[in-house]
Amino acid sequence: MQFFAIVALAATALAASTGLDSRGTQCTPPSYACKPDHSGWLVCNVDGTFLDGGVCPKGTKCTYIDNLPYCV
Repeated sequence: MQFFAIVALAATALAASTGLDSRGTQCTPPSYACKPDHSGWLVCNVDGTFLDGGVCPKGTKCTYIDNLPYCV
């Protein structure tokens, strides 16, 4: 019984350290974010994972305006 308790605690600590919640979600819909390289934006789907939302036009980059990503 103690073994299972230790395994459960380790799994919880591992999930917390990855930035994902217990369901493996990355985000809460509806939310949006700039891609890490600022070439476009991501959209949070109903499963709580980010999907590619699009690419910014040439000569622009994704930046936040009022906490929302815009290509400017």
